[in-house]
Amino acid sequence: MCRSNSSGVVSRSEDEPGAAGLMYAGFGIASALAGAACALPMPGRFTLRARYVVFAAALFAGMLVLAGGTRLVSVPAAVALAGFTVAPYMISLYALTERLAPAERAAVAMTVLCAGGPLGTAAGQAASGGLAQTHGADGALLVTLTAAGGALLLAVSAVLADRNRTIWIIDRAPARPALPETADAV
Repeated sequence: MCRSNSSGVVSRSEDEPGAAGLMYAGFGIASALAGAACALPMPGRFTLRARYVVFAAALFAGMLVLAGGTRLVSVPAAVALAGFTVAPYMISLYALTERLAPAERAAVAMTVLCAGGPLGTAAGQAASGGLAQTHGADGALLVTLTAAGGALLLAVSAVLADRNRTIWIIDRAPARPALPETADAV
C-alpha cells in the first residue's frame, strides 16, 4: 500500500524534477514519527481491538486525502497526512498477529506477515504503475485507496465477528508460563 502511492506521488509532481523524492521522504518521516508515538503508553480503554479499527479507519482517511484531497490541500501536506496513518496501522497489525499466534508459531506468523508486505507492494506497484500510465495520478492513487479500504473492511469485519467472544482479538497478551527453576539457580 505504501509503495503503490509512490506512482501517484510521482505522477502528481512530474512538473517539478526531484519533488517526488522529497515528498516521498516526507511520507516516510511522518510515518516514522507516528510509529514512534505509538511506543508511548496508550490509555487502558484504547484496547488493541479499538486501535486496530481506529488506525484502519485513519489509514483509509489518510489515503482518501492523498487520493482526492490533493486538489484541496497541497500535495506535500496530503502526503504527510497520509504518512502519519501508516505506521500506527502496521504496528497494530503486528501486535494483533503476536496475540493471535500461539507462542510456538509466533515466528512463523510474523514471517508470513512480513513476507506479505513485499508481495503486496509488488502487486500494488504493478497495478498503480499501469494505472498511472493510462489514467495519471488519480488512477495510481486509487490502488492505495482500495487497499486501505480493504484494510478497514477487514478490521471492522474481524472485530464484529469476534464481538463478545474475544477469541480472535485478545486485548491483553496472555501470561507466559514461568520457566522452571533449575538446581543451578541462586
